[in-house]
Amino acid sequence: MIDILICIGAVLLGLVVVLAIAFKIVRRGALTFEIEGFYTHVMDGDPGPLIRDVQRDATAALECKLDDPMSCSIKEAVECHVEAEAPECNVLLLSGGGQWGAFGAGLFKRLSEQSGAKELGLEGIGVITGISTGSLQALMLMVALDPKQTPVMRRHALDRLVWGYSPAKESEVVRHTGLALVPFFGSAAGTAPLRKRIIEALCPDGDCRLVEAIGNSSIAGYAGFVEADDGSFRYADLRELVNKAPSLEKAAEALAAATMASSAMPVFHQQLRVAGSDGKAVSLYDGGVRRSVFFDRTMAIVDRQVRKEMASHGVTKASTTSQENFAEEYRKTAPKVYVVRNGPTVRKPAPELNRKSGPLKNGQRGYDLLVNESEIGAIAALRLGNPYGEILLTTADMYDTFPSTVGENFKDDEMFKPAFMARLRDLGRFKADRKDGPWWALSTL
Repeated sequence: MIDILICIGAVLLGLVVVLAIAFKIVRRGALTFEIEGFYTHVMDGDPGPLIRDVQRDATAALECKLDDPMSCSIKEAVECHVEAEAPECNVLLLSGGGQWGAFGAGLFKRLSEQSGAKELGLEGIGVITGISTGSLQALMLMVALDPKQTPVMRRHALDRLVWGYSPAKESEVVRHTGLALVPFFGSAAGTAPLRKRIIEALCPDGDCRLVEAIGNSSIAGYAGFVEADDGSFRYADLRELVNKAPSLEKAAEALAAATMASSAMPVFHQQLRVAGSDGKAVSLYDGGVRRSVFFDRTMAIVDRQVRKEMASHGVTKASTTSQENFAEEYRKTAPKVYVVRNGPTVRKPAPELNRKSGPLKNGQRGYDLLVNESEIGAIAALRLGNPYGEILLTTADMYDTFPSTVGENFKDDEMFKPAFMARLRDLGRFKADRKDGPWWALSTL
């Protein structure tokens, strides 16, 4: 009997050892970039006055300083907007959404096709911010929406944008092993293929002229992400990452690092680290866990600069005859703010959850609802910081109802489903072709 127990114990011990070894072998470690000088082009994202009020007792009071690149870009956009001879210098905010970014790719491709000889899908953009999939879009749109680039280069940027959201199979983007195996692998998906795909989008067959065009863009671009250790929101200056890199190839790696940091959703995606000049690797998370559209930061800067510009022309609340007149002057002074919600704003009903139980299905549903509410709240809150300016929105709602024979209008657990992404690209075309266009205005306060 003792011998049998010893044998059973030995077998169990052997199984534990084998499983431990297998666990160590297959478990994904962090995907790490080594980018010289990366953090010299990364800025702290001030949360803005409203959130600073809420956090008063939690942290030392922070002053919002208009001395970093994004603040200066917004300041210049406001000043440019009110110059009589100057074109409008507007702001484009691109949300996260993973594969839903195919909607934005299809939208801007079609808007460019509609614009005739100009080939500019959206005119007068001076600043672009992007989170997660929006940061990947930002790279291409910094060139595709830049009137100072050649038409050939703008078309090239749009083609690479659409290519990026047109995978033939999911494995071209991620190694998706699913939520059930997260304890084993450490994440639902490995992102080494995404790293390769971003580089290929920027430098197809080693041709990095698109990277050079990003560095030379007249449009300022920023990608936001979160530092894992303290939860602070930060953002990278995309032009500076290019212009301070020793080569275009190294610049492409730096851009991939910034956009993958912005896309590294915890649990779902492999952990992402970026090592700077000191060799210390810092873990970074998807910026959408904090701010999906840079809403508080950007709007606080716009509002502050608009009021300053109005005051310099003698327009204040005290000097105007009515609230309506002040609001109209504000609207004329403020740049337009375009917002692309790369995703829906409501979730489909899931009545099966009333009949079945399970941690994965419930957990996924809870995650979806929280993200959806966070995205809607972030967009709605834009109005708090910018009470009267034009805020124009488009979303990927109607993906399952608009008339189309392209792709499929549903997805299951796929992170990147080619047929669904084809449908989303077609949705972008459809909304651009609508009689009233893809954009609608948010109500003023």
